[in-house]
Amino acid sequence: LRREVEEGTRPRPEYLLMEQSHDVELLDWTRLPGRVDSRTAVGSALHVLAALRRLHSADVVFSDGEHVGIPLGVALRGLGHDKPHLVIGHHLTSRSKAAAFRRLRADRGMSRILVHSHRQQVLAERDLGIPADKLVVVPYYADTEFWTPVRGLEERLVLAAGREHRDYRTLASACADLDARVFIAAGSLHSPAATESRPAQWPANFELGFADYRALRELYARASVVVVPIVETDFQAGITTLLEAMAMGKAVVSSATSGRAAVIVDGINGLVVPPGDAEALQAAVARLLANPAERGRLGEEARRTVVAGHGVEAYARKLAEHLRELGGAHPLAA
Repeated sequence: LRREVEEGTRPRPEYLLMEQSHDVELLDWTRLPGRVDSRTAVGSALHVLAALRRLHSADVVFSDGEHVGIPLGVALRGLGHDKPHLVIGHHLTSRSKAAAFRRLRADRGMSRILVHSHRQQVLAERDLGIPADKLVVVPYYADTEFWTPVRGLEERLVLAAGREHRDYRTLASACADLDARVFIAAGSLHSPAATESRPAQWPANFELGFADYRALRELYARASVVVVPIVETDFQAGITTLLEAMAMGKAVVSSATSGRAAVIVDGINGLVVPPGDAEALQAAVARLLANPAERGRLGEEARRTVVAGHGVEAYARKLAEHLRELGGAHPLAA
């Protein structure tokens, strides 16, 4: 991964910047016994055991997701450890995670939980009983050096990417009759097991395929419009794709779900439509396809939005500030 980042074939993740610039020791899958290369219960258990063995050398522990943060929080509480513990909460209110907070009080083994949308903050306090002073909203990020505008490649292409909570059934209804090609990069590098809503039959102008980081960057560059169609959900599903496309200077259309992160201001740096509304989605996409000046205006403002408030460097600095505040100079990131 470090080699790929150095060669420019993938974007920089925040944890490598934290390792390079903020005195964080990474405890990733390569440091665990056996062949752990995906998010499984066994992998999470091995991560927790490895972290517990290293507690004495760290001032604070940082769990980069609930898959490690919840079992580690339960373990820290059960063992009576008072080591500061910072956790990223991507989707605290999913069924299994909510049960862990309600029944096991996993939050009592966490010093602070960072979430990416205000809706998750509200629901975590109201429905899960997590104290308000433990919850902080930190907007998500994109690597604006990797995801950067490429001029001169745009064609009549509508692009959608990702799998988690995607509403491709509505997208198919909306774009079946458009005079444009639609490509769906339907895989997910972050949540490969995630599910989405699909039509019974794909329209003739649709094409599906998987795209690695470089291929996805080229698809963004070629697209006239990027659509992030999301089924109604209470967390910021689609935020990675959204920020990548915006960083590429693309005109984006996204679903206005209750859990969406407040990144798009409708009509200013993108367009939002009600979730599941095929007519509204069709109108938005057709409007942008027919108006290159508006696409350019929205894309430029989208790029400015990400550079100003959602860059990977700023995100890594914010995480490091929380770590320093909680524990000191030698954090352990699991």
